[in-house]
Amino acid sequence: MGGLLLGIFAALVVATVPIGFALATAASIAVVVANLPVIIIPQQIVAGMDSFPMLAVPLFILAGFLMDVGGISQRLVTLARALVGHLPGGLGQVVIIAEIFFSGVSGSTSADAAAIGGIMVPQLMANGYSRARSTAIVSAACGMGILIPPAIVMVVYGVIGNVSVGALFVASITPALLMAVGLMTQIGWQARREGWPTGERASFAEVRHAAVDALLPLSMIVVILGGIRFGLFTPTEAAAVAVAYALLLAGPIYRALPAAELWSKIIQTATVSGMVLFVVGAAQLLGWVLAVMQVPQALASSVVGMGGGQMGFLILTILIFLPLGAILEGVPAVVMLTPILLPLARQLGIDPVHYGTVIVATQGISVFLPPVGVSLLVACSVGGVEPAEVARPLWPYLALMLALTVVIAFVPGMVLFLPSLLGY
Repeated sequence: MGGLLLGIFAALVVATVPIGFALATAASIAVVVANLPVIIIPQQIVAGMDSFPMLAVPLFILAGFLMDVGGISQRLVTLARALVGHLPGGLGQVVIIAEIFFSGVSGSTSADAAAIGGIMVPQLMANGYSRARSTAIVSAACGMGILIPPAIVMVVYGVIGNVSVGALFVASITPALLMAVGLMTQIGWQARREGWPTGERASFAEVRHAAVDALLPLSMIVVILGGIRFGLFTPTEAAAVAVAYALLLAGPIYRALPAAELWSKIIQTATVSGMVLFVVGAAQLLGWVLAVMQVPQALASSVVGMGGGQMGFLILTILIFLPLGAILEGVPAVVMLTPILLPLARQLGIDPVHYGTVIVATQGISVFLPPVGVSLLVACSVGGVEPAEVARPLWPYLALMLALTVVIAFVPGMVLFLPSLLGY
C-alpha cells in the first residue's frame, strides 16, 4: 500500500499536477483503497493547517514583501557595496553580503532572488560580468541565504517536527557565515584568475552614511532574534512584530507604501500562503496515512539494518533532499519528508536542531539545482537568461555549498554551539 501511494504521487508529479493536489490525491486514494474512514481526509488536512505556530508563515511572507518596497533592499545593497566593494570580485562579494542582510528580513529564497537579482544583475553586467555569471552568483548567494533567520523552511520544519524554532534560528547562523565566507573566497579566487573588476574602497564617511541609512531595516533582525531569545514573544508573535515593523518603515518613515501597493502585497501574501498551507495540510494527510501503514517503522528497520550510523543517515538525508527539493521546492519537501525521516534521526541519536539545519542547508542547494530548481527559475527570469546557460557557471558554487553542507552534517558542534551558549 505504501508503494502504491508513493507511486501514485510520483505519477502525478511527473504529470505536472500541483504538489499540494498530488499529495492530497495520492493520500485520499490510499485511504479509500485501505477502507479507512473517508472523514479522515478533511480532518487531517485541516489539522495540518490549524496550528498557531504555522501562522508565522504568512506573516513572515508579508513582512518580506513589505520590506521589498520603498528602496529598503537598495539601502542594504548600498551598505554591502561600501563594506566589501573594494575586495577582489567586488560586486560579486557585494551580492553575498547584501543577501546576508536581505535574507534576514525576507525569509524566502525566491523573494531574495527577485529583489537582489533585480538590483545586482544589471550592475554586474555593466561591470563586465556575463548575464549567466551574474545570475549564477545571485543564485548561489540566495542558496546560502536560506540559512539566515528567519527562514520560512525553518518555521515549517520546527512546527512539523516539534522542534524549537528559536533554536533553529540561532543554530543556522554559524553555518550561514561559513557558507558566506566560502563563497566569498571562491569569488575572490575567480576574480584574481579571470581579472574581474574591483571597485574603489569606500571612505569612512561613505560607510557611515550607508550604515546609518540601512540601520532601520537591519534592526528588524535584532528585534526578531532578540525578542525570541529573551522571551518577549514567540516566533509566531515575532512574525507579527516583523509585519508591524515593515509597515512602519515602508509607510510613515520612508513614505513608499501607497494603499494600492499595500493591497497588492496582501493579495500576493494570501496567494503564496494559501499554496504553502494547503501543501502542509495535504502532507499532514499523507504523513498520517504512512503512519497508519507503518511505513516509517519499516523504513527505520531498513535504515538501521543497513548500518552506517549517524553519518550514513545524514548523507542519505542529503541525497534524498537534493533531487526532491529541486522538484518539490523547499517547503513541500520538508513537509512531506520530515514526519518520516525525523523519527529515524532521533532513533539514531541525531539532535533534531542539527538535523533541521542540515536539511535547510541542503534545501538551499536543491532549489537552485539546474534545470528545474524553483528559485533558479525565478533568478533566471529576473536575469533574462535560460537555466541551461546558468548551469555551467553555477555548478562550482553549488559544489562548494554541498561540500560545506557535508561539513555541517559531520560537525554537529558547529551548529549546536550557539544554541547551547544562549541556553536553548
